[in-house]
Amino acid sequence: MKTIVYIHTLWLAIASLPVEAVFDGDLNPSGCSFMAMQNFYMEELGIHHDVNIEYIRQIMPEPNMLGTTRPLKNGRYQITLASGLEPSEVRITMAHEMVHVRQLENRQIIVSEFQKHYMNRSFEDEAFRLSTPLAIKFYTKHACQSRPPEKL
Repeated sequence: MKTIVYIHTLWLAIASLPVEAVFDGDLNPSGCSFMAMQNFYMEELGIHHDVNIEYIRQIMPEPNMLGTTRPLKNGRYQITLASGLEPSEVRITMAHEMVHVRQLENRQIIVSEFQKHYMNRSFEDEAFRLSTPLAIKFYTKHACQSRPPEKL
């Protein structure tokens, strides 16, 4: 029983990590943060600013699984990212998962599609098609506000 309570408490602590704890560091040459990347993807994909996204970082059950998106309630979503992703993988995986947020918001995902193999789901095709160009645009063209110089 103690182990179950401990695991549940640890899960709640991980699930409630601030966005900065999901990925701490610059995600493009102009020094954009994880939150700046999320906001860029939301704007590019036309996702309403009222949508709330919670993040979890964890070891995934399958080695090739880099992220998942699931709807919660009232315009809230949970995106899980695999632990240990490199910055380029974070950019592409986040773009892919944000496409799913848009699809869910627009009710474009049909539940029966989940019975198909992952690569045969129509909504995955769009997410794969849009994620790399979106991540490249964020990396090469998006500029964030400059930060104050570091003290020596």
